[in-house]
Amino acid sequence: MQWLNRILLAGLLAFAVATCPQQVYRSAGAEDLDRIEREHEALQRSNARLRREIEVIRAEVNALGRDPEEVARIAREDLNLIRPGEVVFEVSAP
Repeated sequence: MQWLNRILLAGLLAFAVATCPQQVYRSAGAEDLDRIEREHEALQRSNARLRREIEVIRAEVNALGRDPEEVARIAREDLNLIRPGEVVFEVSAP
């Protein structure tokens, strides 16, 4: 009798494991699917926007690679860098 109980319990457990996910999916599946589809569409739009930004940045990098004088200008103006031996005068308005 003990083996029969174990076999029945194992069968019941296997049945529960096999059918519970389907019941959970049926009860909340439609709402979750709609939410996930909206999130997916938002992520696709965000990815497309980021791809466009990456292309713009790559174009800028390529342009800078072809023009070393532009790189020097950016280093001087934006980063406040100077070459060795240069003297810097700061002028401030009163």
